[in-house]
Amino acid sequence: MVPLSEVRSGAHVRIAELWTGRGLKRRLAQLGLFPGSPVEVLANNRGHVVVKVRSAVISLSRGVASKILVEETEDELGAAGG
Repeated sequence: MVPLSEVRSGAHVRIAELWTGRGLKRRLAQLGLFPGSPVEVLANNRGHVVVKVRSAVISLSRGVASKILVEETEDELGAAGG
């Protein structure tokens, strides 16, 4: 597992854990970001991490993204293997 803030643009990942307090965890869930959610990283630059969850595009601060632990999906593992 790695923090969402360290995932490259274009990657497809799945949320594994949220290292946040109750308030932020609730807010992220309202946005569709909770353990098990598939996420596409659209952009990861200096300031923000932009992700697509379902049909919504969400911009997260680097601090918030660093508290979201993700794992590669099977599609990503297959693509990396060749």
